[in-house]
Amino acid sequence: MAPLDLNHPPLCSIDFPLELTPDEIVSLSGPINTLLKSSYLLGAAFETDTIFNSLFDIAEEIAKVESCGHLRHSVVGPNGWEVAILRSPGPPPESEHALHHIAPGAIACHFGKAVLLDPEHEESFRETCDAWGSRSLLACPIRRDRDILGALVFGKKESHPFTRVQVKLLWVLAMQAQNHLQRNESLNAKSLYSFLDPLTHLYNRPYFNNQLEKEILRSRRSGESFTLLMLDIDGFRGYSDRFLNASGDIALQEFAGILGGSVREVDTVAHMGGSGFAVILLESNTDGALALANRIIQRFRRHLLPGIDGSRTERLSASIGIASFPADSFDLADLLSKADRALYAARERGEGKAFPYHEIAENGHLKPGGKDLPVNKIFDAGRSVVDMDKFLEILLFTAMQGLGAGRGSIVVKDPGGDFSLTAAVGFDRYDEHLTAAGRFHPGPVTQWVFTHQLPLVVSRPEDSPVGHPFKKNGYQTESFLSLPLTHHGQSLGVLHLTNRMDQRPFTWEDLKAFGPIASEIAKILTQGMAFRGNVRSFSLSILSSLSGALELRFPFLSGHAVRVRDLSVRVGQRMGLEDGDLDALRHAAALHDVGIVGIPGDILAKTGNLSDEEMELVRKHPFLGSKMLEGVPGMDAVRRTILEHHENFDGTGYPYGLRGEDISMTARILSVSEFFDSLVSPRPYRDGFLQEEATRMVKAGESTLFDREVCNVFFEELRSS
Repeated sequence: MAPLDLNHPPLCSIDFPLELTPDEIVSLSGPINTLLKSSYLLGAAFETDTIFNSLFDIAEEIAKVESCGHLRHSVVGPNGWEVAILRSPGPPPESEHALHHIAPGAIACHFGKAVLLDPEHEESFRETCDAWGSRSLLACPIRRDRDILGALVFGKKESHPFTRVQVKLLWVLAMQAQNHLQRNESLNAKSLYSFLDPLTHLYNRPYFNNQLEKEILRSRRSGESFTLLMLDIDGFRGYSDRFLNASGDIALQEFAGILGGSVREVDTVAHMGGSGFAVILLESNTDGALALANRIIQRFRRHLLPGIDGSRTERLSASIGIASFPADSFDLADLLSKADRALYAARERGEGKAFPYHEIAENGHLKPGGKDLPVNKIFDAGRSVVDMDKFLEILLFTAMQGLGAGRGSIVVKDPGGDFSLTAAVGFDRYDEHLTAAGRFHPGPVTQWVFTHQLPLVVSRPEDSPVGHPFKKNGYQTESFLSLPLTHHGQSLGVLHLTNRMDQRPFTWEDLKAFGPIASEIAKILTQGMAFRGNVRSFSLSILSSLSGALELRFPFLSGHAVRVRDLSVRVGQRMGLEDGDLDALRHAAALHDVGIVGIPGDILAKTGNLSDEEMELVRKHPFLGSKMLEGVPGMDAVRRTILEHHENFDGTGYPYGLRGEDISMTARILSVSEFFDSLVSPRPYRDGFLQEEATRMVKAGESTLFDREVCNVFFEELRSS
């Protein structure tokens, strides 16, 4: 038998596609489910040994692997490789087998791809396989960017050989391990250096980039905006060249001091290198950021810097570019690019200027890109509806001041029979959950006043005709005034006032004084509820028309929304959803794709695979669709359903990675229906699947992509239709 030459190994690279086909996915539900959970199974450990021990357990489960190993490059090992971790059923490796233990990694590195070492096809691999206690070996290279840092080796003995499907499963697992190792390496590297710039004592660029990414994720979850400032000292290079070298450093340090003194502690200020700086302003908009930028410019313009002989005679200015998230951009790289372009536009206007990005297109500095709808228009549309609740809150607060009430609230019953807390003034942060979206459960006082249509004036707790918890969340109710809100005989809700600030009890005289205000609030409620109904109908009509226009623009979507709506509602009815939830599901299913209006059309019509950047854009559409319904009365449940309909039951979905029952039931139903109809419908990049195939693929996603309970009802509905 010829000895193995690692410099010229026999051809053994795997050249068939390593992606799993739909048929393979359907037939391998168990291993696929394990792979989908591999990130969870690998855990959050940062110790390499812990990661690999978990990985080897997964490999044994999905492909009956019997020996495993991690090889890595080493400047001292034979042929530049060494064994980092080895799990083998045989005895410990002997020194004379050292070359064969590192051979799989060296061969994988030689070919630059996964390799399969099988002595039945190439005799020279026999000693290598014997050294690993296996009859065949699979080696998958581990990369950082384009560099191969190591390899994962999997061996089989009793169940020889590896099948194509097992090779694909192990390759996917190796990619998961690679991601964990890179995260581990990144976190370990961060612990070795400070995030502070040594010259200015501000944060440095790596920290800033990391923080900006976090703020984008946080903003997407909370809906709060933030603003990015990119700053540059005008004429800094010329100033540094004219005077002592230390003068430039002093200018940077003192500009950093001005920046730090101009922002809040919660904001992030960083030195980006050279004369460049950046600031992240939390919970801010463009107008506020522009005002701050002009203050910074004025402070720096008045500041004297060292000149000849170190005397303070020189002045410099700064240019500032401003971009806001999400109004100007919904993407990290794009946000940075737009802030840079705004900075360039500021320099064009002369030294010492600040310029917001949104004025660039308006003023003709840059042409708006393409024919697609700018994302900021969607956000503006979402904020365009008059907020009756806020107006009522202001009116309630003003009226409360007249009687000196400490707390006030307005509870309204909508035409569907559900109560909602429309306005609340004077509640502590502990009680903020009272104003959360969703059904409000009225207490006995509200029920009594609404049912009897009579006011209640309770001067002392013992005067209350109903059982009432007079101490809740630490708040002691001493006296209260509750009035029914009626208009032309129609019962609308109840208004409550609690505990006068001067400690005096409420009286019937207070009721007489407050009566006219209550009547005005009832009138506003009547008009407002009618207005809300009209706005809701009008908004749904507009969005439905927009959905139809999208189907005209993208014919492959034709009929998709209607089919998904009908299927979702039938499943919801079979599951016993209440009327309100069914109504929300009906509207959400009909409008679930409306957010694609903010996605570039060339991406949606693309026939090939999408890049990571393109996929990130596509994954915005649930957020954009939800945002387009912002401010539309009575649509909170619809918005949530649209926002969550691409969340997976095991937490691997988007946009927030919600898991299990954290996902609304309506979204779980819509997820299955939308997935199924998308499979049976043709797309630009594939033909539609047969219903039987699509059903098997839904089945394969039970408990991972989808709620098993929803799937069972979904299959019942398919069989009966």
